[in-house]
Amino acid sequence: MTGSRTSVIAGVLHRPVLDRPTVGAEARGRMVQGLAPRSSTVDWTATVPQLAEAIDTALALADAPAHALVVDHRGGDLVGTCACGRVLGRIRPGTRLDALAVPWMQHASPELAAAGHRA
Repeated sequence: MTGSRTSVIAGVLHRPVLDRPTVGAEARGRMVQGLAPRSSTVDWTATVPQLAEAIDTALALADAPAHALVVDHRGGDLVGTCACGRVLGRIRPGTRLDALAVPWMQHASPELAAAGHRA
């Protein structure tokens, strides 16, 4: 893991990456706001479920190996990223995952091959 769980959660609370818009039913519930440093200006607003998803995603990425293929559902699409942060592509549901796996293998293979030679 590339940092303590506490630092990962703190990072999300400083600047959450919200993968989806607020759902209407959630807007009637509790909202969380992040204020800009030394200011009362609202920097970001999220529902509790949105914030929980952002924290869960950040913790999953922090626990993942350096070059793991991560597929997230964003909007109506599936987005492939490498655990190191590189975006690999966006596909529609029903599209073969090879469309994300091939770019990931091309990205990760040089480092995976180098790690195999060291072992």
